[in-house]
Amino acid sequence: MSAAPIAAVVFDMDGLLLDTERLSRAAYVETCRSFRLDVDEELFLSLVGLNHAAGSARLAEGLAGIADAGLFDRHWQQAFADLLSAGIPVKPGADDLLEGLAGAGIPFAIATSTRTETALRHLAAAGIGRHFDIVVGGDQVPRGKPAPDIYLEAAARLGAPPERCAAFEDSENGVRAAMAAGMTTVQIPDLKHPTPDFLRLGHLVAPDLIAGAMLISLPLAGPLAALR
Repeated sequence: MSAAPIAAVVFDMDGLLLDTERLSRAAYVETCRSFRLDVDEELFLSLVGLNHAAGSARLAEGLAGIADAGLFDRHWQQAFADLLSAGIPVKPGADDLLEGLAGAGIPFAIATSTRTETALRHLAAAGIGRHFDIVVGGDQVPRGKPAPDIYLEAAARLGAPPERCAAFEDSENGVRAAMAAGMTTVQIPDLKHPTPDFLRLGHLVAPDLIAGAMLISLPLAGPLAALR
């Protein structure tokens, strides 16, 4: 990873800026129970960070011979939407980091496996959509995470070389994608903490967004600015 100053920042969305993975898991558990299935936690975690096509294929593989994957997915997505309708929570520190970057003139973007239209809707509902002029969804690239395509596309739209970009991720698939793109990668684990084997990839790990920003000397807004 480059030691050059960070020229731009790329953020994942779900589980990183928006605290939605817990809601998705709750909807998944409810769906498993509706289908009278044991809750396969490993299957759920394997889906985190995948785009719709890859996630659907993985779900079908995991439910083969057990349940109708299409029906299960539709039930799950409806249950998830019902939970989101009550409000989309934002991760602590997100506003202070985004406002700090904007104030310092450092451009930033979203690179999410979620479809672009859905991502824009969720960002707006969570109250942070105003921060983002560039949102690259999983439907805009040929290969989803862990391939680097979405991060390379975000860097291109930001006008910054990938090696001068920082990427913030929560999932293993996302970390692999950002590192494959050559970005300085900071993982903020959400539902799954990295194993010792995964940590050997050599990326940075922090407990939250603010700690991650401080690891690579990014600007913060508000009272937290004094912590730099």
